[in-house]
Amino acid sequence: MPSIKNNFFHNLLFLLSNILFPLVTFSYVSRILGPEGFGKIQFVVVFTQYFVMMAAVGIPIYGIREIAKVRHDKLLLSKLFSELIFINILTTSLVLGFYFFIIFTFNWFHNDLNFYILGGLLVFACFSTLDWFYNGVEQFRFISIRAITIKIIALIALFVFVRTKNDLIFYFLIIIFSTLGNNIWNLIRIRKFIRIQFKQLNLRQHVPVLLTLFGTTVSISIYTLIDTLLLGFLADETSVGFYSAAVKINKMTIPLVIALGTVLIPRITQSIENKDYSLLQSLIDKSFSFIVLLGIPISFGLFVFAPEFILSLSGSEFSEAILTMQITAPLVILIGLGHLFGFQLLIPAGLEKKYLYATLAGMTISVILNLLLISSFKDKGTAIATVAGEILVTFISFYYVNKKMKLTIQWSLVLKSMIASLIFLPIAYLLRAYPMDVVLRLLLAIVFSAFFYFMIQIYIFKEKQLKEVYYSVIKYVFRTQKEVK
Repeated sequence: MPSIKNNFFHNLLFLLSNILFPLVTFSYVSRILGPEGFGKIQFVVVFTQYFVMMAAVGIPIYGIREIAKVRHDKLLLSKLFSELIFINILTTSLVLGFYFFIIFTFNWFHNDLNFYILGGLLVFACFSTLDWFYNGVEQFRFISIRAITIKIIALIALFVFVRTKNDLIFYFLIIIFSTLGNNIWNLIRIRKFIRIQFKQLNLRQHVPVLLTLFGTTVSISIYTLIDTLLLGFLADETSVGFYSAAVKINKMTIPLVIALGTVLIPRITQSIENKDYSLLQSLIDKSFSFIVLLGIPISFGLFVFAPEFILSLSGSEFSEAILTMQITAPLVILIGLGHLFGFQLLIPAGLEKKYLYATLAGMTISVILNLLLISSFKDKGTAIATVAGEILVTFISFYYVNKKMKLTIQWSLVLKSMIASLIFLPIAYLLRAYPMDVVLRLLLAIVFSAFFYFMIQIYIFKEKQLKEVYYSVIKYVFRTQKEVK
């Protein structure tokens, strides 16, 4: 079994690639395509993601938990995987048919029909999105190598083929390649772990839980994806471009905040299964500390330095997205805590219905606020609705965790992190007092803010968790480099 440290390191590489590559591509593409072109592609991608979500029918969540339970028994592992993949193939076929019926029936899609037809490939590929399996068996090294390789190829293709505003189709094809490349690689490697079975499969046993998780996934997707769809239908593609730019920058950092928690889900599942509550408390302490000690300063930094982020990464055409980015900056810490209480605790504990209630509440408030605010405030209204939905989901999820599970949460870390993050304000004031290139100012802001924040946490608040995580990662990196040499 790979150690938590090894898993964390490889998952961190994977998540860093999910931050750095989108950061580069977003900065390049938004400048080339402009708000309207960028918004158009984002709308098509979000529209297809709804059908991908329906085809997945809760398997990405359910699969990690169930695979983690039987990963040491190859026969049970093969049987479980075969059952889930057959369900996924069936649902993908049904949803793909429904997708094409929608885009060919309604005239609204006909102006950009070629994009939506190509988007069908993303829906078709759903059954081969097997990260739930590789997470369950803790193959984080494979996930990171695969993802980084595909991203490098896609990045090179982006610079070669996307040169003007007329290259929308090439940009979309590169997005499709990124998905298909990962999924084909998944299918090739899966033979190392399992043998597909065709007999004695019990598909029905998974249906009740999958339907509950499907409801959870739908409600999550509605309040995380419908914002873009409603904005596109009720406002315009330019507003979608502004909103997508702001949210994309903020959400790029979320994978980093939940990096440790993602790795811990199989161990948390096992500790709950074995009723080892002391181990469970230890794992949750680590995850909560990691989320808070990184999530709060990242959210605060995104809020304070929103002008520098928008102007550096997107250009002056997106200056109207600055306020939108500041409104959505809290999403980093909110989604991080929501992931802890929902995906790391409620679902592994078999309390998926409680998480469903939380996400339904978040979905409801998000949709209502979107409908009320978009006409007057456009992307700003959508930003308010999104944050409100995440606040409600996080609060209700914590309520059920506190009610059903005897765990101690170190809330003092939240106050310490907020106080330490205040150092960003004088740093911003001093840097803006001197004329300099906006990209240089952003880089200096990140370096100085991170340095002083960590110094305050380690040497003033004596935060051992941060110090231990910091030194363990550094030691592992140096040890890995030594082994390579």
